[in-house]
Amino acid sequence: MSKILIDPSLTHDSTRHVGTHAMSILQGSGYELIVNPQDSEPSREWVLHQIADPQVGAACIMHSQPSDKVDQEFIDACNENLKCVSTFSVGYGVLNDAVADITVMLVLMTLRKVGYGINLVKRGEWPQIPWAPFVLCGHSLGHPGLKIGFLGFGRIPQAAVDRLLAFTNKTEPPTIIYTSSRERENQATIDANFTKRWGVDIKRVEKDILASQADVLIVLCDLNPSTKDIVNKDFLAKMKPTSILVNVARGPVVNSDDLHAALKSGQIFGAGLDVLTGEPNIKPDHPLLHLDNCIVLPHLGSGDFDTRNKMAELCVRNAIQSMKGEPLLAEVKG
Repeated sequence: MSKILIDPSLTHDSTRHVGTHAMSILQGSGYELIVNPQDSEPSREWVLHQIADPQVGAACIMHSQPSDKVDQEFIDACNENLKCVSTFSVGYGVLNDAVADITVMLVLMTLRKVGYGINLVKRGEWPQIPWAPFVLCGHSLGHPGLKIGFLGFGRIPQAAVDRLLAFTNKTEPPTIIYTSSRERENQATIDANFTKRWGVDIKRVEKDILASQADVLIVLCDLNPSTKDIVNKDFLAKMKPTSILVNVARGPVVNSDDLHAALKSGQIFGAGLDVLTGEPNIKPDHPLLHLDNCIVLPHLGSGDFDTRNKMAELCVRNAIQSMKGEPLLAEVKG
């Protein structure tokens, strides 16, 4: 058992390059590297053949494509010596800042109608819009008494709060409200600690209160059977017509058809989406792409060089640690 399977490429000019830092760690590990031979997604057959090799003790995979999907077929093909499947697709603790940055960007863009402004210029309509005091105006994070709501309140939402407060009113600061999967016995203490940390009122509320009170509603929960389509027609109907929705969690948490109806009717002011149900197979005629009050990004959340390098390093170090019989840096236990 002396081989590590590498799905990402080690070639510098490859679009699937694992990164210089991670590459140097792998090449200095002393293990034989079985590398995807092409600058494209490897075939499913190649992946399954390689993980069946009894000399392969760990695998570093993208886990973002059909060929290296970890399912029952993949597990059945694994040789009995395989100790670790380490994925590049996510990373414990390395995504917080990058996703929080995208969150704040989408909040500001949606509040200030940036999507509409860009579309206006691209369509050549700017000359037809006469200046007037409130033309092209949006809302401000500095509005007195603003309520910022979070659906889910883990590490990324908390990193987003750190950033958002810089844009808010210091004389009449915002209130932070959030909902989480369950209320804890020491919930009052938890909220008091959050209030002390940021110097603003913060409290956990139920989902319906979150929907009806938030001026800025940010979706950052995980996707599971209880959260699929949790932002639906009924949820959106409770939101204010001046409120915005930002989704940087997973596409299916928000029902796209219901969101389209709410945006088109003016039921809510706007939406900023980094994720969308069906991604990446979003066709040009997707209804949400044709609304000026909806911004759609191609899942850029973790897409900065620092974060991707950290993800790559975590991926390869986990594989190497497992080969050495040492504790993994980010182990997912069954």
